[in-house]
Amino acid sequence: MTKRHGIRQELREIERKEDEILDLLKSNPNPNPLTRAIAVIFTGDNPMLNNTLVLNVGQTSQASIVPLLADGVTPSGGTLSAVSYTFSDPSATVVLNADGLTATVTGVAASTGAVSGSAACTVTDTDGVVSTWTQAFTIQTNAVVPPAQLTQSVAVQFSTPTP
Repeated sequence: MTKRHGIRQELREIERKEDEILDLLKSNPNPNPLTRAIAVIFTGDNPMLNNTLVLNVGQTSQASIVPLLADGVTPSGGTLSAVSYTFSDPSATVVLNADGLTATVTGVAASTGAVSGSAACTVTDTDGVVSTWTQAFTIQTNAVVPPAQLTQSVAVQFSTPTP
C-alpha cells in the first residue's frame, strides 16, 4: 500500500506542476511572437525600402506594411489588421486604401527635407500569437524641376534677293 500511496502522491505533484505551467501560459499569452519587426515598403516608379520615400510633386506611391522575422529581412507570414498610417505635413498626403492595409501617398508640395510619419498595425502570426507594432517612416517631396530651355534666342533670316 505504501508504494501505491507514493505513486499517487507523485501523480498529484505532477498534476500540481502542470496546473502551475498552465496558469503561467494563461498569464502570458504572447510568449514569443514570430514577428520581431515591421517595415513600411513604398512602391511606384522608384520602389523604396527602409521606411523611406523620396518622390516628386505629383507622383504617387503605394505604402504597405511587411511583418518581419528576427533577421529583419524575411517576411514572417503574419496577417495584418488594425492598420493605420499617420502623416501630417502639407508636402504629401497618405490615405488608407479601401483594402484597409495599404495607403496611397501623393506628393503635393516640396518639403524642406524628410518628414516623419508612422505606421501601426496588429500582426497575427501563423502560430496564433498576436502582437502590435508601430514603425516610423519618412517622406521627402521634391519640387518638379522644369526642363532646361534649349532655345536661347530667335533670328530673322532673309533669303538672297532676286532680280
